[in-house]
Amino acid sequence: MEGETNYELSDIDRITVPMMVRAFLIYEVSSASDMERLVISINEGVQNATRQVPLMAGVVKYNECGKPYLVTPPGAQVECHVQRFENDEHKSFSKLASESFSPVDLDSTKFLPELPVDKKPVCALQLNAIEGGLILALTMLHTAGDWESMRAFLSLVCQGSQAYHQGHSMPIYTPDLNRSAYNGKNKAGISKHELAERCEGFYLMEPGSFIPKTPPPFRTVIYKISQSALADLKAQCTPLDVEYLSSYDCMSALLWVALTRARIQLHPEKTDSQSRLAHPIDLRSRDPKNLSSAQYFGNGVFPTLAGPINAQLLLSDDGLSIASSSIRKSINEINMDYIKDCTALVASLGPTDTLGYHADFHDMDILMNTWFSGSAQDFVIGDNLAPSTFRTQRPITGACFLVLPNVGGAKSNDREVLIQLEEREYEIMRRDEQFSKFFEVFPAKRGPHPKLGSP
Repeated sequence: MEGETNYELSDIDRITVPMMVRAFLIYEVSSASDMERLVISINEGVQNATRQVPLMAGVVKYNECGKPYLVTPPGAQVECHVQRFENDEHKSFSKLASESFSPVDLDSTKFLPELPVDKKPVCALQLNAIEGGLILALTMLHTAGDWESMRAFLSLVCQGSQAYHQGHSMPIYTPDLNRSAYNGKNKAGISKHELAERCEGFYLMEPGSFIPKTPPPFRTVIYKISQSALADLKAQCTPLDVEYLSSYDCMSALLWVALTRARIQLHPEKTDSQSRLAHPIDLRSRDPKNLSSAQYFGNGVFPTLAGPINAQLLLSDDGLSIASSSIRKSINEINMDYIKDCTALVASLGPTDTLGYHADFHDMDILMNTWFSGSAQDFVIGDNLAPSTFRTQRPITGACFLVLPNVGGAKSNDREVLIQLEEREYEIMRRDEQFSKFFEVFPAKRGPHPKLGSP
């Protein structure tokens, strides 16, 4: 189309799961608030954010080699859909709060607009008014960006809303779209099979070898670990061949060990199995040569593996120290140089080539991730209305732990963790003595998991 703009995506973008990632910012609104003015201010914030990051109004397409890119038609605009729910159509804010904003209650088929089937938009956004509150919902194609990119756009929307409401100048944001640091270069004389052997975790899949399985029943629950509990947990983790251990390392290690114990109880025949912890690491903060920047808009994270570790070692007296030190080692290895062989591998792929990952989250491996960044101030809207909480849903199945952003009123170093497990694994793990000592479940109700595959 004449006048449309194409945006390059990187080789890192190509290997992300092409799923829609969802974010829900939940606000309490008093009866004295001017709801109509608030809606107008959000719309103005969305328009300004689109002007700053126009690729968010685009769609994803693929070239002849199978590499994705974004296309934005002239004058394209991210639309802010508005949905008002009557009292009998949805739970009130106070009811949601009493159940700690359970993910079960966040039905994306209601809170997000229906996506077109004939194209893949980068994002969709909807403002939902419920009794006593607002839910600002955004879904974004993972191929176009990671959580830091999603957070930057959401923050820009919210800051624009506040600026418009208060009569201030709109915020200005310049995304870094330079993909060079995240693109691979062909390595003469080295085959893609050799490159695959150099890329820990990745392998070339045989055509037709992937057969999706129907996932078993699973649960999604929010847990909390306090600052004091984190300090006690760190005291039980001893660095092994690493200089230090972070709160993230120790918290992830505990989840890894507790789930392994539950899995062995379910499947005693796997007592000597190997287990891995997969987790994405943000390269923006591991870039000593300044090849990219903190404003990079795209997928600036790269997956790495801790382990494999024998299950018996994880369950030994030194299990927490072994697991946390393995996690720290996997993080320390990651930088821009580390990914060169993998980006070169991706650059060498043909349109029918597919990469697999050496992790099975339905077996003995787990996926760990953290979005613990930003603050409530990033998401203040209108007349200084700060969010009460943040929620998301994971449209993938298997064992998954996600540390949520701290945007609500919780203490600054408390963590909220979304835990998604197979039903039987969860029922055993939630009773685990070591896990229960540090983690506290929110009083979320039981119920079916939100529908998979929806926007």
